Amino acid sequence: MKKVINASIGGKSFALDEDAYNRLSAYFDHFKARLNSDTQSVSEEVMSDLESRIAELFDEGTGGASYRVVDLGLVSRVVRQLGMPDGSPEQMEGMPGQTGHDTKTAGQDHTEKENGPSRRLFRDPDNKAIGGVCSGVAFFLNIDVTLVRILLLLTLLLWGTGLLVYIVLWIVVPLAKTPADKCEMRGLEPTAENMAKYSDYQK
Repeated sequence: MKKVINASIGGKSFALDEDAYNRLSAYFDHFKARLNSDTQSVSEEVMSDLESRIAELFDEGTGGASYRVVDLGLVSRVVRQLGMPDGSPEQMEGMPGQTGHDTKTAGQDHTEKENGPSRRLFRDPDNKAIGGVCSGVAFFLNIDVTLVRILLLLTLLLWGTGLLVYIVLWIVVPLAKTPADKCEMRGLEPTAENMAKYSDYQK
């Protein structure tokens, strides 16, 4: 019988078996060490977003059950999916919880590629002219932001509705505040590497 450890991850409570807890702890330690050595400005938001993303993946992996026990297999899949902040593979030698679970099958890889991340509509705080609406819409539609701004100007001049639409979107559409938000806005998987990359914009 394995020991079960309760842990708070991303503001949610999970029960992890001992092997899973050791594996996740080792991943956090390794991630922090790599972030400190390879990233110019270490961001607490990256670590917070990483925990939140792990909590989301644990929720998916356990079916959102109220009493959720996370095993080593699930932790290994999540760690492999998120990776390191510089995009390199995690060095597993001598780390707790090292098992064959860390080997990805071809079927899993094929499924992950086919079910790629979808874009979410956010206001872009990094390339904004006023409220970041046009840039956010451009990312969402995967078109040039100049085209969006021209279309907005035309609707403003010809029909006078452009300003109203812009104001409504400014109010309704959330601002991409966190690195994970900025990844989803661009249609990127919120991996450790991508979140570390876009955390620099917050400084």
